[in-house]
Amino acid sequence: MRSIIETRNIRLKASAKDWEEAMRLSGQLLVDSGYIEEAYIEMTINTVKEMGPYIVIGPGLALSHSRPDASVKRTGISLLTLDQGVDFGSELGPVWVVITLAAQDNNSHIDELQAIAGLCSDEINIKKICEAKDVEKVAKMFNAFQESGKAC
Repeated sequence: MRSIIETRNIRLKASAKDWEEAMRLSGQLLVDSGYIEEAYIEMTINTVKEMGPYIVIGPGLALSHSRPDASVKRTGISLLTLDQGVDFGSELGPVWVVITLAAQDNNSHIDELQAIAGLCSDEINIKKICEAKDVEKVAKMFNAFQESGKAC
């Protein structure tokens, strides 16, 4: 089974002045590693502008995404933690973790989405991610969860 997140697609304790910058920083990780083009980042931001902060899927967590598009070169995820919470306008409060999901089609991202949902449904795991100082440990949490259904 392949890894769902690479260490190069994780950045910890970043600073963002607002939700748009947080989404750009998270998406830029996928641009820099060749997964997406910058146009995909703009799509994710425009989706939130049009539909509101529905991407805030739990306390402290946003799942940035848009529909499959030609600007997605490879299906993958990035993860950004913030040094201070950012207001997305959600009743769930500020966001500390921004995960960007980019999918080439309607089906190739199902494994990634299941791992994200399973791992991030536990508040203890979100706390561990927020407090992490080592990208290797965060990647291991996601990749181990995908394989075993348990965070390490």
